[in-house]
Amino acid sequence: MRPLPADTHSSVTPVRRTQWAVLPALLLTVSTIFMAAPANALPTDRDQPLQVSADSATFDEKTGVAVYKGSVVIRQGSLEMRADEFVIKVNKKGAVESTTSRGNPARFQQTPDAQKSPVLAEADRIDYDLKNEIVTLTGKARLRQDGASFQGATISYNTARQQVEAKGDASNRVQLVLPPQPREARPAPAKDTRK
Repeated sequence: MRPLPADTHSSVTPVRRTQWAVLPALLLTVSTIFMAAPANALPTDRDQPLQVSADSATFDEKTGVAVYKGSVVIRQGSLEMRADEFVIKVNKKGAVESTTSRGNPARFQQTPDAQKSPVLAEADRIDYDLKNEIVTLTGKARLRQDGASFQGATISYNTARQQVEAKGDASNRVQLVLPPQPREARPAPAKDTRK
């Protein structure tokens, strides 16, 4: 494996086309991974600079695997990912096949709409299989937004079918918490104007 140029203070910069120029494009793809489609993120997120920082990074050209390790932080617009390790697998054409984030926990957040709070996701491991379009949170998996939460041992989301499947285990049952809906304002009782 060959070390990538590591820059722990700023974004990934363009490097030789034959080896590294594809990585910023790959990470741009990652910015929309966990929310199914760009429509589920602020429209301006895609136009923002992509910033990646880690303690170290390597890329193996033979296997197409890039590994970022040590306090990995990826930011683009409202998107922020944090992990101890982030792995990207690319095919021979440079297209992303899968990504894996590992942490204690690995975290993801993105604002889907300016009128809503961010979607927060965390798990010991977050995988995205681009071929099958499935995002899987494994190990103390949890999703939160606007007071609602969904958790379990494993949560999988098929982005193409828009289907969620959650599984529990002996210590981490599937749980859904929905906040109460605000009550519609009721008109004040009419005052008796008779005298």
